[in-house]
Amino acid sequence: MHLRDIFKISKGTKVIFTITFSVSVLALAFAFFYYRTINKSEDPRILKARELLARFDRISGDSGSIEAFPLLDSAFNIFHSIPDYKSSFETGVIYNNKCSGLLMMVLYDTSISEHEKRVLLDLSLKYCDSSISVYRKWITEWESLSPEEINKKVSTNMNEDDPSFSGYNFKRILTRRIKSIISAQVETPRRLSVSLTNKGTIYRHMLKPDSSLLCYQEALKLWKDNRTAKSNLSVFMGGEPIKPTLIQSLFPPDKNKK
Repeated sequence: MHLRDIFKISKGTKVIFTITFSVSVLALAFAFFYYRTINKSEDPRILKARELLARFDRISGDSGSIEAFPLLDSAFNIFHSIPDYKSSFETGVIYNNKCSGLLMMVLYDTSISEHEKRVLLDLSLKYCDSSISVYRKWITEWESLSPEEINKKVSTNMNEDDPSFSGYNFKRILTRRIKSIISAQVETPRRLSVSLTNKGTIYRHMLKPDSSLLCYQEALKLWKDNRTAKSNLSVFMGGEPIKPTLIQSLFPPDKNKK
């Protein structure tokens, strides 16, 4: 038997390889143009901030996420420098990310002292309160507006003649901004619920049970499917943590439904 016979590929296998390769190329091309379109429709004034937040999300999730706080600071400075984003819900997300990072250190970093934990809890509470304040103000300003009212309000703050939009499709950017706010009308009360859950956990570790209970209860009023709040409330009441069922894990609640 010759070596070429060992590596001989049948006609059927070649067809499969060809189809697989073609599908992969099409998938890559679709992804390229899809995300390119998304980036082109993103407000160029905050595109860098979005990228910074995405980088933070990729490396956060443990007690070491505090090392990535400079990413959050840079993103915050960008949002805060633009008048129509200065009080946007995104700044609340940044505050809550910092709160969560510090809280993770308190809960899981065994190398820090009790005094350090108290200092971190105090700082975490300040960030948490800032996120709650931002979310409440945003909800008051935007939650009850119709798409038409949002369009009118956003249009007064975004000027097509702004040099920042030069070379971009302004109408596409404006449309995406409006859709983002409509989506945030559903998501921001849930974000507020998450911040209140964090606050309840902070109070629990500060040995303030009454305040902790009120936070968990308010969090669940805002978002009844907040599993973290449910679980923490169960532990607070002396029960066991609540884990999602298999069905709940496979079919989470529709995020677009209030």
